[in-house]
Amino acid sequence: MAKAQWLADIRDDKRATTIRGYESAVRLHLVPALGKKRLDRLNAADVRSFMAGMREKCLCCANQWDARRPPAQQCCSRGRCCGRRPSTRQLQYVHAVLRNALGHAERLELVPRNVAKLVRVKTPEYSVGKGLPVDQVRTLLATAEGTRFHPLYVVAATLGLRRGELLGLRWCDIDMDDATIHVRQTVQRVGGELVVEGTKTRASSAVVPLPKITRSAILARRRVWADERATAGECWQDHDLVFCTQVGTPLEPRALNRDFDKLRVRAGLPGVRLHDLRHTVVSLLLSLGTPPHVVQAIARHADIDVTMTIYAHTNMDEMRQALDAIEWEAG
Repeated sequence: MAKAQWLADIRDDKRATTIRGYESAVRLHLVPALGKKRLDRLNAADVRSFMAGMREKCLCCANQWDARRPPAQQCCSRGRCCGRRPSTRQLQYVHAVLRNALGHAERLELVPRNVAKLVRVKTPEYSVGKGLPVDQVRTLLATAEGTRFHPLYVVAATLGLRRGELLGLRWCDIDMDDATIHVRQTVQRVGGELVVEGTKTRASSAVVPLPKITRSAILARRRVWADERATAGECWQDHDLVFCTQVGTPLEPRALNRDFDKLRVRAGLPGVRLHDLRHTVVSLLLSLGTPPHVVQAIARHADIDVTMTIYAHTNMDEMRQALDAIEWEAG
């Protein structure tokens, strides 16, 4: 009952993708381990025991993947566990969901305190963002020239928009007179359905300037969009989306992934990811000496620490150049 109340209470305040993740964590991990425990009797020792069990849990069993596999591919049900355990990030996420749920119960005075706050979990170490050299970006865009997604890749490479933000971009969000884009919404697949919702964080919803190359790409897309609309006729479903299907409906995120997979192979860059284009914008701006707070505003990070921790990495030559710039007096 408490679980259902918590999810119902927060549903209107959270994005659909967030709710989906919470529901998954509750159903697969929290309820099986703690569902029979009285909420007001839950203590820190119970949470520590739960997290210890989480670290040793087989994900194939927890997510019921094993039960859906053909017998020859099953692991635990055949007595040969594959040893696939939750990552540090997954452990932190499940603990965060439990902490949020108990925090809600505390505010409702269902529990005297949030015991999950008494249990510390390891923080994952995020990898440094991988930006692409400018020549590789040019190769990708040149290879995409003339294709339907070329303008989208230009916007991604020059503004650093996330995949969902690219697919959620509307014509009403673009001001060609002021040369700006207002990032307001995203398109995500949630629970088997395409969902249009607000941006990831308050900082993600922001106005960013349009470089000349981006304006040209958007104008080219506008001409194609008008032709597609005229061709579709009565079949057109107007969602005001810049990057949409040929009948105006939201694009499937996986369709964009498949197109980029083919593009990177044609460009001779098989290891490149679509999200690397976002990393590239941030890395290049920092390497050009752009003030971090300006880079943060363009990337729309909620915290400048994210900008600097994930992206602001230096190589040995940069460090040597910085040290050599110090004018030491000879002794």
